[in-house]
Amino acid sequence: MRSSVEIYNIATGQTRIVWQTDRLFEAPNFTADGKSLILNADGLLYRLSLDGGAPVEIDTGLARACNNDHGLSPDGATIVISDKTEYGASTIYTLPLGGGTPKQVTVKTPSYWHGWSPDGKTLAYCGIRDNVFDIYTIPVEGGEERRLTFGEGRNDGPDFSPDGQWIYVNSSRTGRMQLLRVRP
Repeated sequence: MRSSVEIYNIATGQTRIVWQTDRLFEAPNFTADGKSLILNADGLLYRLSLDGGAPVEIDTGLARACNNDHGLSPDGATIVISDKTEYGASTIYTLPLGGGTPKQVTVKTPSYWHGWSPDGKTLAYCGIRDNVFDIYTIPVEGGEERRLTFGEGRNDGPDFSPDGQWIYVNSSRTGRMQLLRVRP
């Protein structure tokens, strides 16, 4: 077996198997209504109902090489993806939850999405510029990226705190991989 999609209940300690397959499926994200998960496999996105059944492909338009850096907007209406179909390097796009035409957000590549601000206005991501892994933010509509870290070690996995006042980052700047925080 290659993938087992399971839900672990923190309060009870119980695990429920939702679906299993011999294919690799990654990065489940709950939909806002809590009835489905959004997953990726083989460059595509899928919706998996928690009521059972096989995953259903989500129309991602031209984006046919999505990686596991995807997620949902705070209001649950929009999916953000990282895809390399168009430019050969990971680029961030948004599209409606039900699928459709991706809207390009980042111009510079590669860019790997990781966090969405609680107010829904800003994306945080890892960008590789001149072979340096740093953290950036950008408005959801696109525009100029803002660099938050400056090349001390590898910086990755940014995500906003629930109040939006901090962005937590995995960083090796101390010589060990640790969690650090920066202001957006």
